[in-house]
Amino acid sequence: MKKLTKKISAVISMMLVVALLAACGGGSSSGNYDQGVTDDEILVGNVFGQSGAFAFIGVPIVESARAVVERANAHGGIGGRTIRWISYDDGFDPTVGHTLIERLLEEHRVFALAGISGGQAATSLDYMLDFGVPIVNMTGGMGTLYSEHNPGGMMFNIQPANTIDGPLLLANVLARQVYGPNRDQYLPDDARIGLFLNNTDAGHEHLNSMMALARELGIEDRLDYEFVTPDIYMTVIQRMMNDNVQVLINGTLDGAGIVASMEDAGWLVPVFSHYGQSTITSFAAGTYHPQRPLFATIWAEDTSPQALEMLADMRDSLNYIDMSDAERDGFVDNGFARAGYMMGVVLVEALQRIYDMDLDWTWENFLYAMESAPFESMGGVPAFSFANGRRMGVESLALWEFWVNANGEAEVGVISEFNTVDEILAPWRVRTGR
Repeated sequence: MKKLTKKISAVISMMLVVALLAACGGGSSSGNYDQGVTDDEILVGNVFGQSGAFAFIGVPIVESARAVVERANAHGGIGGRTIRWISYDDGFDPTVGHTLIERLLEEHRVFALAGISGGQAATSLDYMLDFGVPIVNMTGGMGTLYSEHNPGGMMFNIQPANTIDGPLLLANVLARQVYGPNRDQYLPDDARIGLFLNNTDAGHEHLNSMMALARELGIEDRLDYEFVTPDIYMTVIQRMMNDNVQVLINGTLDGAGIVASMEDAGWLVPVFSHYGQSTITSFAAGTYHPQRPLFATIWAEDTSPQALEMLADMRDSLNYIDMSDAERDGFVDNGFARAGYMMGVVLVEALQRIYDMDLDWTWENFLYAMESAPFESMGGVPAFSFANGRRMGVESLALWEFWVNANGEAEVGVISEFNTVDEILAPWRVRTGR
């Protein structure tokens, strides 16, 4: 195969060889840019919690990505090479996860990692980056994992960052006409805005990014935030009701529990949740009230013809792993499963690009393949590009709504186009003069 050619002087070439030998310890372990590929296989590693309290997140992500890989294998793999998917369950324990990541890189010697829990960022991020392995989607949306300009960066996140999602949530709260008895009014210009957050890195990122936008707009005094746990939902709700908070932003993963507590308290205000809650299972039909509309940002819409094609393709890929038809249908409706499917599509496409461009199987060439063209073939997801060192993933989000129909059945739908913060706020700025 021909290599990606570069004009490098003899002196620089010699320096590069010396540096690589030092990093590799003479050709072993970290820095070995062609590990994990043989004439027959491409090894890809995955570490994610698939057991415990948050298995509802990990299982659909991992299984949907694996389904895409297995479908590719069933159709000949990548130029005849089988993608061997090596997956470990860390139970969402970062210490366990770090050990498993080391095993994947140093024992299995995988070519790439795909689908690493965001919880590994604290214990394993520096190790993975120092090792130099490509990483496709460190899930969790942590802002520290994203960069506007990181040439040579080997971490390729697909989903939106929390620091993008937070301002989009606040912009939607301010600019949407979903208030009043007929749900056709804007939020009053002096209305207080409540925030429910978890006391985690993700919660602080959502808060800090929203507060930064609020300061820019001159409305920071209207934001009323609390770091919550289920045992204090009712107490905080009662306080916010007393303070006449007129809309709630939910930055937690417990939309169903929070809405249930709001129902018990009789609090009827709109709720806007982050993109992790844009799935029909995030809320319950029994606690829905039409005067408490439920919204969430969403990074993969499912109503356009292109999106329906994407979902049909996802459903097809799930035929390549062992599950019932009912489970497959449930995955298609599951936001976490969709994220896993997209991750699998990007991984397979990047590997296919290396083969199609007749490049050597090196990490440098994986980076080249990821940057060589935008990813825009999934439908339902705005195109995103890693060109020129950009490592931001999806940056425009749509707005999603949950409701209950006349038969008492839960339904969902996307009610806006994919927009940036500036696009959402443009009419609000005209209306308010800000």
